Amino acid sequence: MATSEARKRATAKYKAKHPEAAKAYQARSYARRYINKFADNEGLDELEELIKVRRKELNKQ
Repeated sequence: MATSEARKRATAKYKAKHPEAAKAYQARSYARRYINKFADNEGLDELEELIKVRRKELNKQ
């Protein structure tokens, strides 16, 4: 299904108005793709450790 011109304009407008949200969305998308298509056990273990550390940082705030 092709993306309409109106949808393209709306997406561009949103990205321009909310750059941080757009970056976060793209980063989540990349992370999911890596996990689902490329990660092996070692990579998943590393991600689990990074997630633990980040959760601790967020809980301190």
